[in-house]
Amino acid sequence: MKEGGIKVNMYGQAILSSNELRELLLQGKNISHLNVMFDEEINLFKEHQAELLQETITFLDAPEEILTFDEFHQTCADEWIFPEIYQQIDVKSWLLSRCKTEEEIRRVNLEYGLFEERDLIMLLRLFIYIIDYFRKNNYVWGVGRGSSVSSFILFLIGTHFVNPIKYNLDIRDFLK
Repeated sequence: MKEGGIKVNMYGQAILSSNELRELLLQGKNISHLNVMFDEEINLFKEHQAELLQETITFLDAPEEILTFDEFHQTCADEWIFPEIYQQIDVKSWLLSRCKTEEEIRRVNLEYGLFEERDLIMLLRLFIYIIDYFRKNNYVWGVGRGSSVSSFILFLIGTHFVNPIKYNLDIRDFLK
């Protein structure tokens, strides 16, 4: 494709040598609207494309790993990447230390059992880390939305600001 006498590719890039660019500029041609690639850049670009292609072929040739849902979940659960100190938190004790009433203690025990049944304790540790990080770095996050506000544990962690006990919200609405 030609644009104003300049050959461009389908992306609007003019592929020019340094000499061709110099000649166009000496002729007073306006090339400010073009995305110009020089010969040297083209070679680098082609090398990069070849590397990406090889990575893709290697990935596609990799044997497909067939995992059951439980195996996949366990593999993901084993690969958490956040500070070790947070990965070692005794979540239940951490939560109970924030309770002020017997009703709150009962609610934490109920919810903790439900989270534990679903193997989500590491996720709670991650939430504790994220909220601590937000607080330390003065990030703003939402007040809460959807059924997550029915979790008193998430309220204690600080992921939302709606006390589900106050509004008589059932945790089962969240953990369906």
